[in-house]
Amino acid sequence: MTNQSKRISQETFDETVKENMDDFDMSREDAIADAIEQFKMQGIDLSNIVTSLSCSDTSQNPILAATKRVQESASTDGGNDAGQAASGMHELRELLSAPDADAEAKVMAGNAGAVEAALGALERFAGEREAALSAYRLLTVLIAKCETNRQRLCEPKGAPRVGIACRALPALPDDAEVQEVGVRFFKLASTKCEAIKSEFMRHRGVENIRSALEKHGQSAAIAAEVGGLVHSLTNADDYSTLMSGVFDAAKAIGHDKAQVLPLVYAAMREHAGNPTVLKELVAALKGCAIQKDVVEQIIKDGGMNLVLAAFREHVSHNVVAARCMMLIANMAENDDLKKDLCSGEAYDLMLNAMGMHANDPLVVKCGFAAMASMALRMPENTAIMMEKGAGTLLLEGMRAHPSAAEVNRQAMIAIRNMVCRCPEIAPVLLADDLEELIKTARDSHIKCAEAAFDCLRDLGCEYGGLGDQAGKGANSAYVSASDSLQKCKAGQLKAGSAMVTWEEED
Repeated sequence: MTNQSKRISQETFDETVKENMDDFDMSREDAIADAIEQFKMQGIDLSNIVTSLSCSDTSQNPILAATKRVQESASTDGGNDAGQAASGMHELRELLSAPDADAEAKVMAGNAGAVEAALGALERFAGEREAALSAYRLLTVLIAKCETNRQRLCEPKGAPRVGIACRALPALPDDAEVQEVGVRFFKLASTKCEAIKSEFMRHRGVENIRSALEKHGQSAAIAAEVGGLVHSLTNADDYSTLMSGVFDAAKAIGHDKAQVLPLVYAAMREHAGNPTVLKELVAALKGCAIQKDVVEQIIKDGGMNLVLAAFREHVSHNVVAARCMMLIANMAENDDLKKDLCSGEAYDLMLNAMGMHANDPLVVKCGFAAMASMALRMPENTAIMMEKGAGTLLLEGMRAHPSAAEVNRQAMIAIRNMVCRCPEIAPVLLADDLEELIKTARDSHIKCAEAAFDCLRDLGCEYGGLGDQAGKGANSAYVSASDSLQKCKAGQLKAGSAMVTWEEED
């Protein structure tokens, strides 16, 4: 599904405002409000439009003046002064980062050509440290919480502009600070953007990741940023496209010939006491652990032992605990490994984490996802899990988090996986109020309807349809069936993915 929203230019909007003022004698404020209403009624997306300065003199605006100076320094006619270019980009970044700068300031700078100018400067002065630093930092500020500017990186479709930033990254491989800010930019840019993920991988993505870890893995900041970038590149989080290349990215990064994962392990050892770094590196491993050969290689190389050590050491850190359990969920797709995980330390660590963070839906749902993977096709694991209180844990999690759709969905998947091969445990689970909890989740959350149907059926309960009331309960995010339909049309109800997305977890 692609974004089909219609847009207009800044000039069209300003002309409409001016016509309102001239033809209908409106005040500037009323003319802008009327223009906004007119265009929104026509289904026009105005996120790329600046309204606060429409039909006013912008010649003295400091952001536009600073943008013009960046354009001049980036131009081939602007001389070869990298220092001047760096200074201009720093000035514009400071203006856009000021406490009183609003969201429209970034749109205004973007409309005036700031994104293209920063890329132009990066292309001209890629080998100049200060210019490269300023360019990556300015680009990061321009696209942060500003989708309009990020889309400028993806244009034109045949050769996205972001390719310039990709080609510039290896120009200063030994400069730790350039690598840090460059990787941070790509991490932000590629999150929920398939085009930028693909472009980064196409421009020596694996080599750039390996180089950054190889040369600067001892830096906590760089190790964390690289882990975050790998996590983004391997995460199917862009729902505006039907095709995703993240599976290929995960295969390329995780392949033993890429020699990236051994560097991740080295960074984990180097930063074993730093949960901020470890949570990103574990996320990177999770993103790559999608194929049997990669999973087996992680085990062979001792990567799983490092993860369990991090889990043990930082179980009190909610995100480390959650991401370790999501990695366990991926790794447990391997039937041989899931036996060891369940009978060994991993499951006990999970129980400890879910007990410690019982009020945190992030941790609970990741734990339930790992339990679901462990129980799948493995009755002996189900027996161990039930003996250690899995049934009570699942019910308590559903009771504690009725408004968390994914907690309830993962709980129902886990219950179904356990009951399918061990039907004798169904009466034990149903002795409490499990059936009512499942029906409440079904009737509160659209995304729980299918899991509830399957779970009730396998428990031997009356399961009916998919839940005519789904999404209309007290805990629902949707107030009515028509509202739910509108959200479906708008793409807010996302299709399922074979890969768990970190967006859901965070």
